[in-house]
Amino acid sequence: MEAPEFPLAPGQYLVTGDRDVQAVLTVHPKDHAGTQAWELSDGATLHDVTHLACRSARYTPAEGAPACGPLKAKPHEFPVWPGAAMPAVEGCNKQDYAVLIVIGVPSA
Repeated sequence: MEAPEFPLAPGQYLVTGDRDVQAVLTVHPKDHAGTQAWELSDGATLHDVTHLACRSARYTPAEGAPACGPLKAKPHEFPVWPGAAMPAVEGCNKQDYAVLIVIGVPSA
């Protein structure tokens, strides 16, 4: 799988979770506060177009925590079941990520 680029460039992307639903993801330019809005077409939800088997999270040290690392993770909480959130890790903040499979972009 290709590594994602962040932030995602404004535009439209045909996305799927490799299940039943495909939708157009519209990524808007950042606003004056730096927020980048997005929306899915046809009433699709993030769950509809997320590849549930792929789980990812970014762990960063919690305020006042001396360290945040994989040694603090509980091995019995892995693997993570499809659709579940990544486990909490002591001393860490966590940001879950969903994987969208981009299967098309408009031609230029």
